[in-house]
Amino acid sequence: MNSTQAWIALDLLPAIGPKTVRRLLRVYKTPASVFDASAEEISGLGFLNRSQVEAILAGPDESRVREIMESLEAAGARAICMDDPGYPEILKEIDDPPSVLYTRGSLDDLQPAVAMVGMRSPSLYGKEAAFRIARDLSAQGISIISGLARGIDKEAHRGALEGIAGTVAVLGSGIDIIYPPEHEGLAQSIGAKGAVVSEFPPGTRPDAKNFPRRNRIISGLSQAVVIVEATLKSGAMITARYALDQGRHVMAVPGNITNVRSQGPHHLITQGALLVQNAQDVLAEIAPQVSGIVRELKQATDESDDILTLASGSPVSVDEIAQNLDIDVSEASRRVSRLELAGSLERIAGNRYITRSIHG
Repeated sequence: MNSTQAWIALDLLPAIGPKTVRRLLRVYKTPASVFDASAEEISGLGFLNRSQVEAILAGPDESRVREIMESLEAAGARAICMDDPGYPEILKEIDDPPSVLYTRGSLDDLQPAVAMVGMRSPSLYGKEAAFRIARDLSAQGISIISGLARGIDKEAHRGALEGIAGTVAVLGSGIDIIYPPEHEGLAQSIGAKGAVVSEFPPGTRPDAKNFPRRNRIISGLSQAVVIVEATLKSGAMITARYALDQGRHVMAVPGNITNVRSQGPHHLITQGALLVQNAQDVLAEIAPQVSGIVRELKQATDESDDILTLASGSPVSVDEIAQNLDIDVSEASRRVSRLELAGSLERIAGNRYITRSIHG
């Protein structure tokens, strides 16, 4: 077995979770060395129970490892192990990072990031808030992490795809099984601009017990977690608890006080979570960790002086900007979003834009 296969084999062992893997690697450094250790050494470690000792001594399931490698190739995916340079450093900060991340797409250049989660059956208000905040954060270079679920997750991913940064979908199933199935097209778009990831090996069905476990990865990949509509007992609130345990910022979008969907966010706000109305609120809170974004925004503003000049006389639409500057509509939209968030451009009626006066 090569190094990747040894990582997968160790991860597959029954009764051996991420925390135990981490303890084993402090002693043996590599998964291959764990399997090479003698029965006497393994039995004498002191932190393994009988089932764990027996699992290690039974050795790697090489047949299952081969099946996984074949499934990854068929799905256009790969395994990123904890010692891989492409493994997200921010995820290593949590107590129980996954030993292996099965990935479609690329995790490169996806930091800084903000997670956004909420109900699978949100209100129109919740959908619009999630889409708008995710879009505006992405326009500022902030990646969006979510879980590909129906509702708020879907809108967060959609909003992120409208911006310039990437987005990551964390699955509660194998990388080859998209759930819900109607989000296969969305998953393809996410993989093209970011990544779809899972700690579960290919072939794993979307069992209910998998989703709370995957939520720690959603928060673990992020500097902050934004909750948009959630009941008190929901997966989104589990993600918020993980975020608190991991030392991440917890934020919440307020809602209608008579709507049960507002219970989770309002509870978090009373407990000290930041009340979020827009992307600027999020950026202000995480600014110490993402100071580079300010420099990038200034550069983007400087590069877009031509748009400010064009919009200084009379309001213009994105289509008119694209036509006058001979650029794609999508590129014009990205530049406009950055300028709007920077306060240099103002949106007025009819989705038209005008340069904001320096006098207010």
